[in-house]
Amino acid sequence: MSMFDTQPTNPSGIQPNPNKNPNSGRSSFWISLLVLFVVVILGSLSGYGLGIFQRVNAEKAQLQQQLDEQFALARQDIDEGRYEIARQRLEFMLQKNAAYPGIGDMLVEVQVKLSITPTLVPTSTPTMTPTPDLRSQEAIYAQAQQQMQNRDWSGALASIDALRKADLTYFTVQVDGMYYMALRNRGVDQINGSGSFQQTNMEGGIYDLTLAERFGPLDNEAESLRTGARMFVLASSFYGVDWVQAEQYFSEVYRLYPGLRDSTDVTVARRYREVLLNIGDLQAQAKKQSDSCRALESWSLANSISPLDNDYAYKFNALNLSCNPPTPTIDPALLITPTATTDPALIIPSATP
Repeated sequence: MSMFDTQPTNPSGIQPNPNKNPNSGRSSFWISLLVLFVVVILGSLSGYGLGIFQRVNAEKAQLQQQLDEQFALARQDIDEGRYEIARQRLEFMLQKNAAYPGIGDMLVEVQVKLSITPTLVPTSTPTMTPTPDLRSQEAIYAQAQQQMQNRDWSGALASIDALRKADLTYFTVQVDGMYYMALRNRGVDQINGSGSFQQTNMEGGIYDLTLAERFGPLDNEAESLRTGARMFVLASSFYGVDWVQAEQYFSEVYRLYPGLRDSTDVTVARRYREVLLNIGDLQAQAKKQSDSCRALESWSLANSISPLDNDYAYKFNALNLSCNPPTPTIDPALLITPTATTDPALIIPSATP
């Protein structure tokens, strides 16, 4: 046997696979590349979403810090007598976040301060020193008593002030009682717009009742009126700024103190009705019908206070037709009444006699 007849041997012992697809390696490459591409895209989207989330949180944190600073500055402005600046700060905060804790109470405080703080008018004329009251304490006291009987609360307070300046110890208990009654009754008159006050002055009434409380606890009527006036002032601060908040506060004032009215002689009922109409307008613009149909309830409440005008009556009827379509009715003449039929197979023959 020659060397040329010898078959070559495979040192590795591995036989080539004749069925192996030469393109399989290329397919694996493209699949791996596709998987890598998907992973990159998902990672990018995840990073983008995380970036948006972080940016939104950063904006919220920045706004919260800004509101906290404005609230602290408003408190400082009030303490230092800059009430108008404090009011502007609080109104700015209302536009950004009407639910900021404590903003309502502070706004009421500012409005009360503004109502009782006189506006200083610069003048070039010298200020005259008031003439001291040289009357005896008995005469001033008698005049204050007469003014109390005449329900001239402002005049009585002026006389009592003069009496205290003349003699701080004169009939201390009686004078304190007169202070209480004059401040209490003038506060009630200002809130109700009664007595010598033809127009209401909520802030002035609140201030008088707060001063009266220094001399003794308020009775239920005065305390109730002061609470109602505070609620009215707070509700009015949201009017035209945040209709949702205004509706919440005015609904309570209307339920508990329906007789109150503001300095423009607008009653709580009328103001609440205006709020309900505007709330209904906002609800009617909602995209979901279930939300827009809520306007019917708001407009119905407004109508219960005072009938809707033609424009709102038209809007109400159109929305009601959409939210509550009429049920189709069937003409009774078209109804067919089935007649009773008897199956002959069910007839039982009678027995033969």
